[in-house]
Amino acid sequence: MERDRLRAIVRREVVRLMGLALSTNDEVLRDAAVRHAVTLCRRTRTRMPRAYAKLICRRCLSLYRFSGGSRFRVRSGRGKRVVLTCGRCGALNRIPVEP
Repeated sequence: MERDRLRAIVRREVVRLMGLALSTNDEVLRDAAVRHAVTLCRRTRTRMPRAYAKLICRRCLSLYRFSGGSRFRVRSGRGKRVVLTCGRCGALNRIPVEP
C-alpha cells in the first residue's frame, strides 16, 4: 500500500518535471528537470511514462530537440524502424515499428 502511494507521488512529480522541461527554452533548467525525473524513477524503481521515455537520450539524459540537432530517420531494411540520433552525444536509438 505504501509503495503504491509512493509510486503515485513519483509519477505526478515526473509528469510535472517533464512538462517543465518541455515548456522551457532554458537549456540548464531543461537538463536539470530531466535528470531529476530520471533519478526519481530510478530510486523508486518506477517506470518513466512511455511518452516521456521516448523523448530522452539514454546515454546523456538530454531531451531530443529536433530543431536543435537531433534527427530521426525511418529505415525499412530487415524490419521497419525509426532511428533517433541525439544532437548532443550522437547516440542512436532504434525503435521498431509494427507493419
